[in-house]
Amino acid sequence: MSRSSADTPTDETLVPIQEVSRRLGIPSSTIRYYDERNLVTPTSRHAGRRWYNAHAIRHLAIVRYWQGAGLLSLDDIAEVLAGPGHNRRWHAILRTRITALEAKIVELRDAADLLEHILDHHPDEAPDGCPHYEHLIFGEDPDAVADVPTRRSGDRSENPF
Repeated sequence: MSRSSADTPTDETLVPIQEVSRRLGIPSSTIRYYDERNLVTPTSRHAGRRWYNAHAIRHLAIVRYWQGAGLLSLDDIAEVLAGPGHNRRWHAILRTRITALEAKIVELRDAADLLEHILDHHPDEAPDGCPHYEHLIFGEDPDAVADVPTRRSGDRSENPF
């Protein structure tokens, strides 16, 4: 099916917003919102449609990645995409996120350790009352655990949580 020149820009490297949306799995409305937030700018507007080049599509993929992973706010993404010459916050934003990610990695490792402990030491019952398990979920505060009832082996009563 042939398209008239009124429907497509003359530069064949440009991709219409609907196709970018399909390729990246980002709704067109979200892409337009990113445009309003100055996270990405269409390379061209033709026949009432936004068209994007490879550079703009790459920026959209970066925004999708950082947003999808919860790594950066839209404001921070705009600062990072602008580059270090844009302002002094660039390095601080990256350092802050690296620190937060390192803390999250520790938290996720601890969670994996907890699951491994349950598999290794409680294969046939819930770990309620296990000192190691209680320490992991309540932390260092012994008073946090003092009044929490635990289930005894074989007790089928309702879980207090």
